[in-house]
Amino acid sequence: MVKFLLILFVLCACCPQNETVVNGYIEGEYVYVAPTISGILDEISVTKGQNVKTGDNLFAVDKDIWLTRLNTAENELNAAKEQQTQAKATLINAEKEYNRSAKLVKNNTVSQANYDAKLAVFESSKAKVAELEAKISAAEENLKQVQKQYEQNIAVTKVDGFVNDVYFRIGEFVNAGNPIVSILPPENVKIRFFVSQKTLPQIKYNQKVFVNCDGCQKELVAKVSYIATSAEFTPPVIYSNESRDKLVFMIEATFENKAENLAVGLPVSIRIK
Repeated sequence: MVKFLLILFVLCACCPQNETVVNGYIEGEYVYVAPTISGILDEISVTKGQNVKTGDNLFAVDKDIWLTRLNTAENELNAAKEQQTQAKATLINAEKEYNRSAKLVKNNTVSQANYDAKLAVFESSKAKVAELEAKISAAEENLKQVQKQYEQNIAVTKVDGFVNDVYFRIGEFVNAGNPIVSILPPENVKIRFFVSQKTLPQIKYNQKVFVNCDGCQKELVAKVSYIATSAEFTPPVIYSNESRDKLVFMIEATFENKAENLAVGLPVSIRIK
């Protein structure tokens, strides 16, 4: 009996002190990408399960319609610039004729009527150039707005991540603000677990915790990123090591190495020390 108690004492002495192991699961906060206007989904550039990088195209709404409008706006601007080039050439000639007539009318070489006609053409040419300058400014502004709208209708990802799901198919009508693609960035994967009031004092913000799962080749390191300030009832999917504790506090932690993230929904055990 003494020998058994001695062995038990040695085993207890070898166990880590002030350590707690609780159960939890992997959670993810998804980025939902939606169109800014309603329309027909013309293009989907990603598939479910694909990894994307910032700037990659995701989808396009009414792309064909706005591409037509963009081409029309570009053509209108180019036409106005061509008209202006011709008008400027006409203005140069009209100015030369006017200046020549102005000199000749002083010497009575040409009639006043001829001078007045040259002046009228010169003034008309100047007005035409000014009118076309205003037309070009308006066409440039219109092109800028159409270009902006065209680009807005082609959604690009603002984050790196994993395409979790694509909710619509090409040809379907989509409403503005209705998500078409969901993306899970690596930094949005976290561990969620619950601890009792007795365990809560052991946990501090930014504290390291150690994560294990069935099939994990090694223990992963995470840092506490959130500590709930109020208690809640134990979620039914969580089996507390201390079943008598009905009220628990939710804790969240993020992996130190984002490349070691685990699949969302995976049950894990968390070692707190």
